[in-house]
Amino acid sequence: MSNDDTLISKLISETYTDNADKESPSAVSDLRNYFEKKLNEVDFLSINDYLAQHNLSMSNVVFQTATQCYRLEVKDSTLDFPSNWSIFKEIKSEDLVFVDQSLDQDFLLDIFSELNGSFFNLALVKDNAEVKLIYLPEEVSKDHIHWFRGFFEKKNQMGALDDILKEAA
Repeated sequence: MSNDDTLISKLISETYTDNADKESPSAVSDLRNYFEKKLNEVDFLSINDYLAQHNLSMSNVVFQTATQCYRLEVKDSTLDFPSNWSIFKEIKSEDLVFVDQSLDQDFLLDIFSELNGSFFNLALVKDNAEVKLIYLPEEVSKDHIHWFRGFFEKKNQMGALDDILKEAA
């Protein structure tokens, strides 16, 4: 028997012996806890916790119903961005919008570098009803975007699980 066959046999054995008894949910009501536990094994922090852990700065962006603009207050400046312009039109249908130098057709990076005094890539993140503009250092921005995408994928999986459990109840 080759090493690959031994490894596969061991994995199958572990899967069908004691782990199945310990980890399988016992009732429908336990399914959410079971899957939450499984998802939490893969670093499922909140966005605010993640930002604090990685010392990332951000600004809240508030939707103004009267003007249909997203309002951003940075330092002593107030900026309104029309909701049908640039990345702000995309945040209606997306949880995450990323802007780096290659995607910045509207010169947002230049605008924000003037306001902040340094150059950052940007991520616009919609978490529940809140929209945040997150400033990402250029050299590690792809790593952060990867985490955000994983976060929203897991969050959407949990939302789908909630829907299934509501139907089963």
